[in-house]
Amino acid sequence: MSKRLDLLDRSNRDPEDTQVLRPLTATAWRRRYRLLLELSRAAVVWENVWPRAWPVLGVLGLFFGLAMFDVLPVLPYWVHGAVLLGFAALLGHVLRGSIIGFRPAGLEAGRHRLERDSGLRHRPLTAIDDRLFTNAGDPATQALWREHLYRVAQTLGALRLQPPAPGMAKRDPRAFRAAVLLFAVVGFVVGGSDIKDRLARAVTPELGRVGTALSTLDVWITPPVYTGMPPLMLERARAGKDAGEPAPVGVPVGSGILVQLGGGSEPPTLSIGGRAVAFNEPGPGSFRAEATVEDADVNGNGKLAILRRDRAFASWPVNILPDNVPEIAFTAPPRRVDGVRLRFDYEAKDDYGLVGVAAVIRHPQGLKIPGGGSELRIELPLSSMGAQASKGTSVHDLTAHPWAGISVLGHLEAKDGRGQIGKTETVSFVMPERIFNHPVARALVEQRKKLADPSEPVVAEVIEALDEISRRPQHFFDDTTVFLAIRIARARLKHNREGDAGIASVQTLLWDTALRIEEGEYAVAERELRLAHERLMQALQREVDVAELDRLMDELQQALDKFMSALREQLARNPMPEMPFSPNMEMFESSELQRMIEEARELAKTGSLEAAKQRLAELQRMLEALQGGLQMNPQAMRQMNQAGKMMESMRALTQRQQQLLDKTFQRLRQQREGQQGQRQPGQRQPGQRQQGEPGDDDGDAAEQDELRRMLGDLMLQLDEVLGGIPGEFGEAERAMRESADALRQGRPGQSVPPQTEALDHLRKAMEGAQQQMAQRFGNMPGLMTGQQRMPPNSRRDPFGRNIDGAHGSSIDGPTKVPDRMELRRAREILDELRRRAGERTRPKLERNYIDRLLKTY
Repeated sequence: MSKRLDLLDRSNRDPEDTQVLRPLTATAWRRRYRLLLELSRAAVVWENVWPRAWPVLGVLGLFFGLAMFDVLPVLPYWVHGAVLLGFAALLGHVLRGSIIGFRPAGLEAGRHRLERDSGLRHRPLTAIDDRLFTNAGDPATQALWREHLYRVAQTLGALRLQPPAPGMAKRDPRAFRAAVLLFAVVGFVVGGSDIKDRLARAVTPELGRVGTALSTLDVWITPPVYTGMPPLMLERARAGKDAGEPAPVGVPVGSGILVQLGGGSEPPTLSIGGRAVAFNEPGPGSFRAEATVEDADVNGNGKLAILRRDRAFASWPVNILPDNVPEIAFTAPPRRVDGVRLRFDYEAKDDYGLVGVAAVIRHPQGLKIPGGGSELRIELPLSSMGAQASKGTSVHDLTAHPWAGISVLGHLEAKDGRGQIGKTETVSFVMPERIFNHPVARALVEQRKKLADPSEPVVAEVIEALDEISRRPQHFFDDTTVFLAIRIARARLKHNREGDAGIASVQTLLWDTALRIEEGEYAVAERELRLAHERLMQALQREVDVAELDRLMDELQQALDKFMSALREQLARNPMPEMPFSPNMEMFESSELQRMIEEARELAKTGSLEAAKQRLAELQRMLEALQGGLQMNPQAMRQMNQAGKMMESMRALTQRQQQLLDKTFQRLRQQREGQQGQRQPGQRQPGQRQQGEPGDDDGDAAEQDELRRMLGDLMLQLDEVLGGIPGEFGEAERAMRESADALRQGRPGQSVPPQTEALDHLRKAMEGAQQQMAQRFGNMPGLMTGQQRMPPNSRRDPFGRNIDGAHGSSIDGPTKVPDRMELRRAREILDELRRRAGERTRPKLERNYIDRLLKTY
């Protein structure tokens, strides 16, 4: 009893009793207790569920990994179905075992685990929900009850909860669960963006399908560069997968096909139109095939497929596009123009694009060119590189060739990007030869022509002839250079040990000597310029290094300077007619040609070889037109002189009409100023004359009549030259007549409007006459003065002629020539992207970006 009272007294005398019991009723404690209790129950649930769930998850993870590696579709249909049934049965078995015996965790289980983790004995947490059952009103009982609660409260602060311990180490001592987890994660990485499709293939076996077991399948089709078509990346397709047949893919002949395949153990086969191409195996489970579409594939089955065991697991309908041989034809027979040059008119076309057009000339007896081959090949210009159709005209000076002056056989050839060559029929024509006026020059050229057949009797005859010519130096102005050249040619022929090469050097020497006798330094400078241009173009074709190109550019520039200097001396000795065709005709200076060479030099240094060749080709066309203009015949010279004089007369007539109009207008203004002043008796106003008194108007009327007569004479000359008179001349003549009548009547005010009208008609008539002359003499040269310089993009030669006409190719405008260096760099980048796309170890973000780039191209 004393103990019980002591407890009562302790609870009654000390207000801390309520503090001791407060944890049992405090809201914060109750929240903590409930949280720990729920976590304890969850731990109990996990410890019960995980040992039962991991077999189910293991089966699912194993199936997911197999699906991501695309292993199941490679199996035959019945094996694939059996595997699926086996997985389903295993999954049902482990799922049944996991469900049977499972009990949810109750409140008591949670309290018990919490007490166990906290190290509490005698189940103290049950006291929280206990209540007094008897003697609730007895103070001693209540005091004892409070003592009990006090002791319980002291233990509640030590509540702890340990992590769940399902005991998997005992149930799975070899950690198979980790291997399954790793297998599933690796499969997820391999599947990438194809997870959905791979799962679908794994759970849906298809009858008659040969499985792929692929982790990657990439197919690229790269058409030839000359087709202008972009590379294609084919999306994966499977035989029999889709009900609708996709549209065929156009694949030109010559296209490269690259297939990279990852996965599987059996090497597949690539089928192109029924033609089989084997895969090679660069690494385990990796296969690669490269092939080129051939002409025979055009008649194939129209399928691009990947086969295993003669069964297609991926296929695409393709349309093999043939690459036809280019076509070319003469639009006019080869003929002579400007007396000494050979003109080719041609038209060529190809289904993808032309890369070259050439004229091929052969000797009718099959003789070879001394020091060369059996044929002369002349490259003809294209309207633009890679054009599908080209119609052009090309003029060439072949007078220096050993076959000049004889009948030869020739045809045209067109070449496409694939290397196919189309030819025209063979025609016969005479190669133009130059007519030399000087007898010694003519004799040297005649001996040179004999050496086209360098037999011993012919060589002996030529040696004797050269010896005879050299004995009379007075016949070639005692020129030491000419004498030495003839003697050197004789010695080379007599002691020739080089065969055809020696004969060729003698022919070249005799030609240069004849030109020197006939024209002096100009002919030699022209030949050196042509040879320097040819050497540079050949170097660009071979793609030599920059230092060599720079040296050849310097040679061309020096040759051009020498040529222009010789041209000025030639024009000083033989002046050309001044021919102002039109105000639109523009002149150029030698600095324009130098600038074109510098532009070609810079383009070559930056690797733009095609653009440099195009620039040099434009320079060559201008120089050819210049040389052709210097070789006019006398009739053309007379016509141009006459046309030039008429243009000068028209300009003088227009100028005098303008001066008469200014003078008449000045007199009219003086009259009006005089009429505004005050009149004085007997004083005459300015501009007023008495009857019968001669005045300035009579002189102006006479001058107007003279201008009208000059216009009439000019109209007769124009009718004789042009075969017609522009209508504006008639209107100008009428207005001049009205002006003269008004001036004779002393009415200058009424003369001003018809004079203005006459001046306007004269200007329009002069423009019309210039256009008619340009059409009539457009292909004839003329030197023009007082004109502005030719801009860089002008399509006219130094004589004002259109380069796109008879002396050039038909180019519609500036053409962007594809840069070979840029194309090569782009091809390298594309190959590198394809290589990186096959590296599955790269980050997914990078591979997706590369795939987007490849799909674009």
